[in-house]
Parts: sequence; C-alpha cells; structure tokens
Amino acid sequence: MLGLRGALVVFAVYQCVFSGVCAFPRVQSSGFGSAKHVIIFGCDGFGGMYLENATSFLPNVNKFYTDGAHTTRARDQMPSVSAPNWATIITGMGPEESGVPDNDWVPPDDNPPNVTVHALPPISGKGKIPETMWRAAKSQDSSVVVAVTESWDWIYYLVEDGIVDYNFRCMEHKPDLMFIHFLSIDEAGHAYSWGSPQYYDAVKSVDGYIGEIMTAFHTAGIYNDTLFILTADHGGYGFGHGQFDEVCMYIPALFMGPQVKKGYQISGYTTDKDFAPTALNALGLHPGEYMVGKVVEEIYET
Repeated sequence: MLGLRGALVVFAVYQCVFSGVCAFPRVQSSGFGSAKHVIIFGCDGFGGMYLENATSFLPNVNKFYTDGAHTTRARDQMPSVSAPNWATIITGMGPEESGVPDNDWVPPDDNPPNVTVHALPPISGKGKIPETMWRAAKSQDSSVVVAVTESWDWIYYLVEDGIVDYNFRCMEHKPDLMFIHFLSIDEAGHAYSWGSPQYYDAVKSVDGYIGEIMTAFHTAGIYNDTLFILTADHGGYGFGHGQFDEVCMYIPALFMGPQVKKGYQISGYTTDKDFAPTALNALGLHPGEYMVGKVVEEIYET
C-alpha cells in the first residue's frame, strides 16, 4: 500500500511529467535574498597563488579576509586561459556546457556555416551564446538592473542587447547585478612575468580601483546591502598560462557582504562555475536552467 504520503508523491511526479508543472517546492540555499546588489570584480590573470601572503599591501582586497570569506584555491577550467573561464564565471557552465573551448571562440555565424570555428553549441541547444547570469536574472525579474564594464573586448560577446542596461557611468543607477573586468594584471604577467615587481604593481593598482568602487558604494548608500565577489580567470607562470598546474589553475574566491562569515577560510571544493549561481542566489534569484555550478553556501552564517 502506498499510503497517503506515497500517493501524494506519485501525484507530484505525475504532475511534473505530464503537465510540466512540478509540485515539489524549490529548496532555497543559504544566503538566498541576502543582498540587494551584487558586484563581481573579475581580475584577469590574478592567480590565487600570487594572492597568498600579498594582502599586507592590498588594503582593499584584505577587507575580504577580515570582513568576509576567502580561498585562494578555487579551481578554474581547462584550458586555463581567458575566454573559457570568463564564460564559465558569467554562465555558471564549464566549456563543455557553454560551448566556449578556447580564446578563438566567437558567436557562430551560420550564414554560411564556418567549420573552422572552434566551438560547440551551448548546452541549451539553441541560440548563439550560452545563457548568462544576467539573462537568467532578467528572465526571473525583468526589473533587475545589470551593468557590465570590461577592459577586454571579448567579454562583450556575452553581452546581449536588451539584457545589459549599462556599460559605463553605472553607479548613478545603483545596479542590482554588476560585473567589472580588469585586464592590467594579465597584461603585466605576459609582459614582465607572473610574480614580477611589475605584476604586483598592477595588482596594487587594481586594489586601488576596487577601493574607489567600494567608496562609491558607500557614497551611494548601498555598501552594506551588497555582496562583493572577487575572482579571476586563471593564474600563470613565467610569461604565460594554460597549463594544468597550481599556478595556472588556482584562482581566488573572495566574498564579503550581508550574512557572509567574517574572517572565514573556505574549505570546501569551489570552482569558477559557482560564482554565477552564488550571485543570483544572493539576489533572491534561482540559478539559470543550464547552470551546473552550485551556490557556495559555506560562506554564510547559519
């Protein structure tokens, strides 16, 4: 005999399968709806190994250590180069799901088909680009204000018309979801080598920019309502990157904001697939349909 509970479960499954309406409630992750704003600082080429023992001269990055949760041992995806990993951070999918395998990827042009382009269709099987976190946000709440600014033009392949509201001067609009990309650390690594004095000069410069942005959030009155996230696409060694090793694969995952533990070192396995789901979750939104990353629940107070 199924009993009443068993019968209800069977009915719920029937509803899911045959009506397309699932009767099971969605379980909310820790930190759900904890922030009114989320900003992701994307620091190109800022390997996690190069952040260790460097916070003493990075006063703004150091705030993530004293007032938030941190690890320098989050993992990026192979190959440890920019396009696949920025796509992962922005979509919550690895290269095999996003269809972005390397830096040569561009949105496919089907007229005529170009068989020389290194690309796969996104996991959705439709559209020219994978679903981004800003599209996932807008699909759930059209009033969400999104702002993106970058210093590497490739990022704009993942910026769709009608989805991203502002590309500059965005603080006056107090965006809900904001992504800022800094290229100078990666440029210094390629020009002078990872870990060189010039590399750390670039790191200190970006730390200063982050401080200016935090000050702007204070001035706008939204600092205490914001989840700040800092990460990177890859590290490097010598004058390059792309290898399967710690200096290339480890990236920082730093979080600071409402309900986030203070002075906490993240111990669980974390990858760059997890940033988009975590950002959406903080805004009270669910991960996109095709996201495979998880919410980093460990960072939140229980």
